Amino acid sequence: MTRDAVKALTVLFLATVVLAGNSAAATVLLYDTSLASPPGVYFGTGNANLNFTVSQDGVTELGLSVITRYVGPIDPSAGSNVYTAPTGPPPPGHTGAAWGFTFSVNTQYSGGTADLGDFTYALTVVDLTAATSGPTFDPVRAIPDNTGFGASGKTAGVNLSAEWGAQNSESPSFAGFLPGFNPNANDLYKITLSELSSDGGTVLQSVSVFADATAPEPGTFGLFACSLAALACAGRKLARRSK
Repeated sequence: MTRDAVKALTVLFLATVVLAGNSAAATVLLYDTSLASPPGVYFGTGNANLNFTVSQDGVTELGLSVITRYVGPIDPSAGSNVYTAPTGPPPPGHTGAAWGFTFSVNTQYSGGTADLGDFTYALTVVDLTAATSGPTFDPVRAIPDNTGFGASGKTAGVNLSAEWGAQNSESPSFAGFLPGFNPNANDLYKITLSELSSDGGTVLQSVSVFADATAPEPGTFGLFACSLAALACAGRKLARRSK
C-alpha cells in the first residue's frame, strides 16, 4: 500500500470517528457550508462566509473552519471536515503560522432566545501526530478581542448578558493554544469547540475539524521531482565522463 493510500485511510478513519462522536451530541452536522445568516460572518472585514463545519441543535449554532491566514478559507470538499493546511510562516510582514482557524457561536440560531452567558464553552487544539494537546479553555470568555453580536450589531469584545454571537480567527501559533507548536511540522491537528451547560457539567453539543498539514503541496511534489530528475541527469553525465 502506498504512503498516500495509508494517509487517506488514516484521515478517513479519524474523520469517521469524530463524526460519529459529534452526531451523538448534536441534532444536525453540516460540512463545507456557511454560517446561518443573519448574522453570518461579522468578525473583521472582508471575511467570507464559506467552508465551515457546523453543529446546530435547533437553537444554538457552533461553527469551525480552517483558513490560510491573510488569504481566506480552505475548502475541505463536500461532506468533509478535514482541511489541507499549509505549513510554514504566513505571508511576509506577519508572524506565526501559515494556517489558522475561525470559530463562531450563535445562541439565537433558528429562533433561540438564550444569551452567550447562559452557557459555557470549551475549545481545544490537539496535535494528533505528536500526541500533544493545548489547554481546554472557554474561548468566548477568555479571548478579549472577540467580536460580539447582539441587537445593536457587532461590537468589539463580547457582552455575555446582552449578546448572542461571538466570533474570532485564531492560530495554533498564538500563545496558549498549543505549547510547542511547530508551523513547519507535517502533522495532523484536531480543533474541537463545545457548548456546555452554565455550570460546565454537561456537554450540550460540539463540533470538530482537522487541519491536515501532513503532506507537501502539489507544487512542492513537482519541484521535488524536478530536482531529483536534474540530479539523476547530472549523475549520468558525470558517469559518462568518467568512463
